[in-house]
Amino acid sequence: MLMVIFGAGASYDSAPDFPPPQSQAGQQNFGPPPTPPNPREIWRPPLTPQLFLDSNGEFGGIVRNYPKLLPILPHLRRPSSGRSVEEELEAWQAEASGDPERNRQLFSIRYYLHDLLLKVSTEWLKQTSNVTNYVMLIDQIRHLNTVNEPVCLVTFNYDLLLDRALLSFAYHPQTLDHRYFDAHPTLKLFKPHGSVDWARFVDVPPNTRLGVDQLIDQADTIKISEDYLIADASHPSTIHSFGRPVVPAIAIPVQTKTEDTFEWPQRHRAYLDELLPSVTRILIIGWQAKEAHFLKLLREKLPTGGLTQITHLQVVGRDTAEAMNISKQFTADIGRTVKKFHSGPTQGGFSHFVAQKLVDFFFDY
Repeated sequence: MLMVIFGAGASYDSAPDFPPPQSQAGQQNFGPPPTPPNPREIWRPPLTPQLFLDSNGEFGGIVRNYPKLLPILPHLRRPSSGRSVEEELEAWQAEASGDPERNRQLFSIRYYLHDLLLKVSTEWLKQTSNVTNYVMLIDQIRHLNTVNEPVCLVTFNYDLLLDRALLSFAYHPQTLDHRYFDAHPTLKLFKPHGSVDWARFVDVPPNTRLGVDQLIDQADTIKISEDYLIADASHPSTIHSFGRPVVPAIAIPVQTKTEDTFEWPQRHRAYLDELLPSVTRILIIGWQAKEAHFLKLLREKLPTGGLTQITHLQVVGRDTAEAMNISKQFTADIGRTVKKFHSGPTQGGFSHFVAQKLVDFFFDY
């Protein structure tokens, strides 16, 4: 069985006719990107270091909606002492214990990321006319998967680019319960860190009405349930449609990721647990493989021993050196050997990979 793991780099390089600027392609470093040479660049899905930047002034309205975010936003735009954004967020999270106001500020981040990436998803799909590398890759896999076995699609991105690509293949999820994986006979989508179109109910009596500002104000006391649903958790016309308040189902991107970092229904975790022992081929696109909680899951559940270990592995990154480093660390972290590793050039990233139809490597049985 094939598993494809997508990270932020996949969405960043998701337009086949509009690859990232050469100087920024696949970049995961700190600091703001250069001034976009093309207006379409404004809506390119951001890498993690760019999540809180607003170099083109398009996201000020989102920021103004969440005044509790304002005191910490400058630190997230320019982390101190060489920290990454994830490290900066983790430092703020560590201060939240016993500090109700810090809890409110961090809770605002859920809403900010929700609104930002929902808007980016919508605008980027307009810019690309829904023609993305995601839809091309899924079609290539569909064509080559002649035995019609399940394909695990795991994305750590909150955006909807992969979700929308799947709609071209009669993929129609209705709910997030046990019927979610009936959306398609072979394509199985997992979003371990949540999604901009997911929400969670707040544990309050039925018919309690709390607006976004009220939920943020009560961030240090409200209890978020394990009940998930498909919903826009910040839109005024929908937040009161469910009988109970809802909040965005999005994991705050901190550096040290634990079991608590997962932001998905337990039934999704359980189903992936069922599939992982059959996964022998892994394709990684734009993912740095630093999610310790997910690597632990793979280490525990992937097949072990003899020919049942990983038969095919390829990492698509900004260059061959990065791909080799990620693959080496990844195999060490999951404690597996690899029979066939595709070490060919990866310059050109996701766009090059789909243009050259390199996924056929995984169907060389």
